Amino acid sequence: MTAALYATGLDLAAFERLVQVQRETPAETYDQDYFTADWRAGGHSYKLETRREIEGRNPALIRDVFQAERVIDVGCGPGALMYLLWELGVNIEGVDFSPQSKELAPAEVRERIHVGSLDDATRFPDASYDLVICREVIEHLTILQTRALVPSLCRVASRYVYVTTRFFANPSSILDVTDEKHVDPTHITVMTKDLLRLMFVLEGFRCRPDLEGQMDWLDKGRVLVYERPT
Repeated sequence: MTAALYATGLDLAAFERLVQVQRETPAETYDQDYFTADWRAGGHSYKLETRREIEGRNPALIRDVFQAERVIDVGCGPGALMYLLWELGVNIEGVDFSPQSKELAPAEVRERIHVGSLDDATRFPDASYDLVICREVIEHLTILQTRALVPSLCRVASRYVYVTTRFFANPSSILDVTDEKHVDPTHITVMTKDLLRLMFVLEGFRCRPDLEGQMDWLDKGRVLVYERPT
């Protein structure tokens, strides 16, 4: 992608050009080295004990705030968050498009991971999960992938969708987009919070700022919570 397209103050024409040139990251990129090697800043990886430290209060908050009977983690990777929720008695499933996600997952949750797409309506029926989690996934997707993902998240949610991602800091336009390849070479889309919110609004879901406040206990400004209207 042309670096000049990543800028503030994008107009619709510039945004259109960006959307047209973005390319999806292949599933095979997310291999064992991606998940387990210590190449990230601070030595962070998707190893279970590393994720336990990073997650901190998050698993208990997910259990207590949402009180969901059936949960799915979309873009679950090797299932670390799934395992931490499973430890707390949460009925959790996962889906990820990388085959390595299932192979590297803890044995206790491995068979709860489906390698494939949330678009499989037979495997994932409408309104089948009280809580749909999608954390730290959207930055890995193109804008068009995110546009397709949000309706799927909403379709399978009987109540809540809980999302975290990295957002464009101090945008001058709702269309501003950048990347974070200096953090992770697969962080190809860092959009504005309002653009992602708009996608949920257009699915008819309503924002729950009270729950966003509870989940954003580190005050990073990365949390979105939307609810299916009753």
